[in-house]
Amino acid sequence: MTDAEHDPDSERYAYSRTALARLALSSELRDLADSAAAGVPTTHDMWSRPGEAVGDAVDLVRQAQEVLARAVIYERQKHTSWEAIGEQLDMKKQSAHERYKDLIEEWKLALQEPFHPAPSDAAVRGRRLHDAAYAPTTAGRDLDQWVREHIPAHHETDHPVTGHLPALTTAEEMVQVLDALNHLYSDMHTPPDPADRARLTERKAALLDRIAIEEDRPEAAVQAEEARALAAQLRADIDGTA
Repeated sequence: MTDAEHDPDSERYAYSRTALARLALSSELRDLADSAAAGVPTTHDMWSRPGEAVGDAVDLVRQAQEVLARAVIYERQKHTSWEAIGEQLDMKKQSAHERYKDLIEEWKLALQEPFHPAPSDAAVRGRRLHDAAYAPTTAGRDLDQWVREHIPAHHETDHPVTGHLPALTTAEEMVQVLDALNHLYSDMHTPPDPADRARLTERKAALLDRIAIEEDRPEAAVQAEEARALAAQLRADIDGTA
C-alpha cells in the first residue's frame, strides 16, 4: 500500500485493476446475499401486498444480473478469453463479446474518469466507478468483516477478502500511469490539465526509479530524471500562470 490510499480520488491506484474488479464483484455478491436473506423470514407475510413476493424475486434477479456483469468484468480483467466466458454463458465468444463489450469499455473509462460529467454548478456529480473500486480500502475492510460475521468457516480468518486480492506489480502500476497519461489526450478539443500531467509524470518518475533498482536497468534511471525534469517544468509553468 502507498500514500495514495489517503487520497480518495487516487486510492484505487494503490490496487491492481483485477483487485478492484474483484472487490466490486464481492460487494455485489454481499448485497445480493443480504437481499436474499431478508426474504427468508415469514414474520411480515400477513401484511404483504398481492404479488409482493414476486416483485422481491424480480429485484433479486436484477441484482443477480449485476453480479454476473461484475463477474464478466473481473474475468476480463484477469485476461480470461471471451471464448471461456462464452462457454460459461452457453453462447459463442462473439455473442458474449457483443453482449458485454460496452460494459467493459465503461469499466475502463470509469477507472480514468470515476465521475460522470456534470455542469460546473452541480452540487453532486454522479459516480461512474463502482463504490468498492473507488474506495477499495474501506470496501475491503467492510467485506472482510461481513465475511467473518456471516460465514462460519471464516469467523477466525483475519482477511478473508483482502488477504487474497491480486497484488499490484510495478509493471502494472506503470501501465496504469501510462494509460492515465494517454487518457489526458483522449479529447482533441480539450488540452490536458497541466496539474494532472505533472502529477502523473511525477508518479512515472518514481516508478522508473523503482524499475532501475529492482531490475538493474540504468536506462530507467535516466528516463526517471527526464520525467522529473518535465514534471518540474510543468509545475513551474503552473506557478507562472497562477
